[in-house]
Amino acid sequence: MSKDAIRAFLEQMQAQHADRIDAIDLPEGTRAYVEERVAAGDVDTLLFMLKLGYLMGLQSGFAAGVSGEGEPESGGSGPLQA
Repeated sequence: MSKDAIRAFLEQMQAQHADRIDAIDLPEGTRAYVEERVAAGDVDTLLFMLKLGYLMGLQSGFAAGVSGEGEPESGGSGPLQA
């Protein structure tokens, strides 16, 4: 996948889900920690964080599927759809 495709995907997801994503509170200090890792050029830690979040999302989706949960009802809160 090209950098342009990744950027387009992220922009689309942000446009579709910005309100829900902005409503998520991360632990105090997360932003400062990420800023430090960026400033240090610590790509390995940032990639690990992305992979961890992706893996956790996959596991949540699998668990929801196994438990028989379907698509969220109209207007309901449910998993983000890519």
